[in-house]
Amino acid sequence: MDQNKLQIRKRIFHLFLIVVFIMFMITLRLSWIQVFNNDFYQSKALDQRLRKLKVEPRRGIIYDRNQEELAVSVSADTVVAVPPEIKNPKKVAEKLALILDMSQEDIYKRVTKNAYAVYLERKVSEEKAKRIKSLDLAGITFTEESKRFYPKGELASHILGFAGIDSQGLNGIELSYDQVLRGRPGRIMIEKDATGQQIPEGVEKYLDPKNGNNIYLTIDHVIQYIVERELEKAMRNTETKDGTIIVMNPQNGEILAMANRPAYNPNKFAKYSPGLWRNAAISNTYEPGSTFKIITTASGLEEGVVNPKDRFFDPGYIKVGGEIIRCWKDGGHGSQSFAEVVENSCNPGFVQVGQRIGKKAFYKYIKAFGFGQETDIRLPGEASGLVYDYDEIGPVELATMSFGHGISVTPIQLITAVSAVANDGVFLKPRLVDKIENSQGEIIKEFKPEVVRQVVSKETAKTTRELLAGVVANGSGKKAQVKGYRIGGKTGTAKHYGVKAYDSSFIGLLPVDNPKLVVLVAMKGVTSYPYYGSQLAAPIFHNIVKDVVRYLELPPSQEEEVEEGKEEIKEVGVPNLVNQSLREVRPKLKNLGLNFKIEGNGNKVLEQIPTAGAKVDTGTTIILFTSDGLENQKRYKVTIPDLEGMKLEEAQNLLAELGLQLEWQGSGEIIRQQPAPGFRIKSGTTVKVKLH
Repeated sequence: MDQNKLQIRKRIFHLFLIVVFIMFMITLRLSWIQVFNNDFYQSKALDQRLRKLKVEPRRGIIYDRNQEELAVSVSADTVVAVPPEIKNPKKVAEKLALILDMSQEDIYKRVTKNAYAVYLERKVSEEKAKRIKSLDLAGITFTEESKRFYPKGELASHILGFAGIDSQGLNGIELSYDQVLRGRPGRIMIEKDATGQQIPEGVEKYLDPKNGNNIYLTIDHVIQYIVERELEKAMRNTETKDGTIIVMNPQNGEILAMANRPAYNPNKFAKYSPGLWRNAAISNTYEPGSTFKIITTASGLEEGVVNPKDRFFDPGYIKVGGEIIRCWKDGGHGSQSFAEVVENSCNPGFVQVGQRIGKKAFYKYIKAFGFGQETDIRLPGEASGLVYDYDEIGPVELATMSFGHGISVTPIQLITAVSAVANDGVFLKPRLVDKIENSQGEIIKEFKPEVVRQVVSKETAKTTRELLAGVVANGSGKKAQVKGYRIGGKTGTAKHYGVKAYDSSFIGLLPVDNPKLVVLVAMKGVTSYPYYGSQLAAPIFHNIVKDVVRYLELPPSQEEEVEEGKEEIKEVGVPNLVNQSLREVRPKLKNLGLNFKIEGNGNKVLEQIPTAGAKVDTGTTIILFTSDGLENQKRYKVTIPDLEGMKLEEAQNLLAELGLQLEWQGSGEIIRQQPAPGFRIKSGTTVKVKLH
């Protein structure tokens, strides 16, 4: 009995010791937590009660050079669900599915998530937000976010690019200057209880967001509008795959306008094919054709291997390395000065200039003018073009490069190179951004003209410009003329390999003496007629420049007085003058702005070239044949154009302009013609074609 009691007492004592030890450890642990680690656990508890909300900064504004808004951030409501506060998730999902771009099942999954708050749809339209608010659903709330908006729609879309749902730049200036525009997010911290209610007099903290910086572009929205209007019109009136126009100030490298078609609306960028987001002005390459002859001209003059008065003989072709390179004019231009070689865009003449320059020097100039390398315009996706490696250049490659074949360039490369000629030989880096300012309007960075190198001398550049002025005054660039302004330029027409498509281009500068503008028009993949640079691209240049000089109030050239009375080039229809007296004919032609030449001594017109109905430029000379002058008609010969791929009406109009007759068989497009293109035939001759 005593032994049992003793055992019980021992057990109780041991149990007591264990309890005391446990209590001691608990007390020690509590002391450790509540005294020594109090701050740590207080912080942990506060973190559990705090709800942290990100405050999005306002993305910077993109302006044009005159502070016209091109890209802005506007407020938009984001729909947020708070699952703990939603009593009937099925009903909520059913009602919201009628408004949001989400299925009822997806909404239900989100509103039943084990989370304090979840996004349903971000940055909804004002109309959607109003409809949801009118439902007054418990647990459905809104937070205000910033949404990117482009107030001018498609205008300058390829320059601006676009920003995504999280206000991150995804293309164009929005992407390349994303860190400048984005800003730094802020934060709100609110103390709430387990039910999600804010604790009275609880902790509240607010960290201000830092709004993004604003960017001023060199673009002028008025000039951009003029360019896009004319490009849109050209695309609508022709069958053209795509087109690009750039306007540049050669004296500081500023891009005043840059447009591509087809285009897209950055407000709805996701609805367009990603291919339409591509900025063809910097990304697409093409053979420049005759527009590249500007580079050959400047290089030859700088090397001293040619001058404007040098004589060249063109028999219509030139043999190089076993290959025959032909002139566009059958029979050639014969003896001509270099100034006439430029005006006539004579390929054999330019091949000879390229040969005189030589492989080593010509390659040096091609690189110095910026070809085969990016311009560093700071837009995503810029291509470098394609230039032969030095070791790949043989006699044929040197010859073809001299007239713009066998080399591919981007539009921005070509206009930057020609701008160096316009800027007295000084090559400048092209610029799209003028300055950056912070959200308080303080300028934090200004971009100045950046000189890369002196490519050719001032004298060479001036002589080159004078030669280009001859192209517009006397050569293929006549339709680029704008009354009162001396313009220099070069047309280009290049055929695509293996398909009936052409690249039609014109690049011009003005005024010639001190250029303020360089404009490039490049229409690519043209399958309709006319496709020649002189007939398609040059008139587009004319339409743009005519409005731009008026908008910029650019003073006319000093030679305006010399040219006073010279009519602006227009297209007019040739009237039917046959069987009319010369007394009747003279005032009719004068009123239309047409010149005339009389063959014979009679008083009555018996035949005429071109025939009635032909479309010609003002200033064109109409040949009138009287009774004793008909035999002279045989002396007037014309070059047969390539009619393949044309429709019947197109061919009729073209041949009528040349004073030729047309005989056809079949319907559709012309697949064969006789005589072949390039032959010189007498005016009035019949050309036979077969259509299919």
